[in-house]
Amino acid sequence: MSTDLEEIKNRLNIIDVLGEYIRLEKAGANYRANCPFHNEKSPSFMVSEDKQIWHCFGCQKGGDIFGFVMEMEGLEFREALKLLAEKAGVELKKTNPKQAEEKNRTLEILEMATKFYQAHLLQTEAGKKILEYLRERGINDQSIKNFRLGYAPSGWNNASQFLQKKGYTIFEIAKTGLLVEKNNQNDATTSYYDRFRDRIMFPIADTNGKIVGYSARVAPGGDETQAKYVNTPETEVYHKSRILYGMNRAKADIRQQDWILLAEGQMDVIASHQAGLKNTVAVSGTALTQEHLGIIKRYTNNIRMCFDMDSAGEMATKKSIKLCFEKEMSVFVVTIPNGKDAADLAKNNPNALVESVGNAKEAMEYFFENIFSKYNKEKVEDKKKITNELLEMIGYLSNDVEKSHWLKKIASELNISDGILTDMLKKASLRDRVMQTSQNQSHEEKIFAPSEKIETLIKDLIGLMLVYTDVWKEVSEKKDRAYLPKNSLLESMLQQGAEFNFSFDEFINKIDSLEKRSEAEKIYFAARYRVGLDNNLEEIVLDHPLIEARNRLSKIKYEANKSSLDKISKDLDIAKKNNDSMATGFLKEEYSKINSEQSLLNKELNQ
Repeated sequence: MSTDLEEIKNRLNIIDVLGEYIRLEKAGANYRANCPFHNEKSPSFMVSEDKQIWHCFGCQKGGDIFGFVMEMEGLEFREALKLLAEKAGVELKKTNPKQAEEKNRTLEILEMATKFYQAHLLQTEAGKKILEYLRERGINDQSIKNFRLGYAPSGWNNASQFLQKKGYTIFEIAKTGLLVEKNNQNDATTSYYDRFRDRIMFPIADTNGKIVGYSARVAPGGDETQAKYVNTPETEVYHKSRILYGMNRAKADIRQQDWILLAEGQMDVIASHQAGLKNTVAVSGTALTQEHLGIIKRYTNNIRMCFDMDSAGEMATKKSIKLCFEKEMSVFVVTIPNGKDAADLAKNNPNALVESVGNAKEAMEYFFENIFSKYNKEKVEDKKKITNELLEMIGYLSNDVEKSHWLKKIASELNISDGILTDMLKKASLRDRVMQTSQNQSHEEKIFAPSEKIETLIKDLIGLMLVYTDVWKEVSEKKDRAYLPKNSLLESMLQQGAEFNFSFDEFINKIDSLEKRSEAEKIYFAARYRVGLDNNLEEIVLDHPLIEARNRLSKIKYEANKSSLDKISKDLDIAKKNNDSMATGFLKEEYSKINSEQSLLNKELNQ
């Protein structure tokens, strides 16, 4: 019995789907086009009709019809599934009717609660004071309506009683995050009270405009001993690492403008929208995450950050920019004059906010000027501080040309050799590749993460396995695989290869994880095709793929052994310092055994 996804793919041809968005031209057995996701003069966007997948050799994006529609339309997977199902005439099956019903019930409760809070803001005496405060902050009535602001009245059970009268059970309400559980130790019963009390309510919507949670600010004159903001906890519909406040209202403008303004809080977003910057969003109750950036990249690759310029804001800006650099996004920093935030500036002078955003500086230029202004470049100690701080940021740049540019600029400003800076950067990059592990691990254990070389070899091996069935089968049947580092896609392929008949097509159609499927499609395309001299897509044909795969396995083992030998050397030094003769003997024996294996591998690789 086929799945919805398989049925849709069977009915829709990738050429027809993509052809509605871009102009495809025949290139041998395949098709090509100018990539819609980055600017280019020569087409590097290729489509395989045979495999029903696409890949851009310029920006390295790729996938199937679902991935393409998600990118072009800025949709979540489920939304793209619905859109393509309608196009294919496929009626989607409800995989879990009970779960779907519970989720809909949760969304209904949150919608009802939002109306409850809106009514208390607009129709009560207590709400009038909140309205006055919002207007004093420069928020107009239209924005209050558009962003559905509300007020949670004082009291422990106003919202819960209202929702229960509407027919929802206390347990259904509790699942939305609107309530706090209170355990009564005396009679072992559970009771609940309203999470939000005497607070200004900022409803948080998903990209479709469905309310999934709240950020609640303490009311003016309220209990200042409590947290200034209280946010909805993680629920089945609210995941703060994947929600951006205002995205449902901003997404169309972001795509149209091809850049996004990332602000610090809800008030900043609303004020920016009022000033005409309708492509503004903010994170809600958490730091910027990779998931947030994944959502943003569906709409644009260009970010302007407008965080507070206090120490906390500086740290948030720095951390966020590092994540953007890793994602190869273009980042600019907005500086608000006189240390104000976006909302305060827009209140008195909306044009000044627009002007500040327009004058945003490229991120590395901003850090360059900022760091040089703090130190005296003529002093040796300050030179060290300048280089350390700037190299920390440069290390996160993905583009080698950019890295070289900034290294030369620092070298010129400080009158030092750029070769010295390059060496320092290599050391800094090595530190940054250290995996985040639990605190109870020793320092020696922490520093050994898979190197970039091993990661590249693993990707090569996966590509060979996906393209050649016999390679996939042979690698899966190997008993000695302990030296292979953890890789989610590779592990799935090794564990489920036989289930999918070691077939790329079956694997892609049946694997549950969207992330793994997308990664596999990209790796397959890069391993299977290349762009020839005539700019046509050529199939890569290997004479001996099994030999190539065995070579990759040997190289992976060789690199893994190098890391093991390095670690044993460090452990040996410690054992000697502690006069631990038993440990010393054991480690020497281990070192000798691995070293002998290295000699054999070295001969094998150099034959």
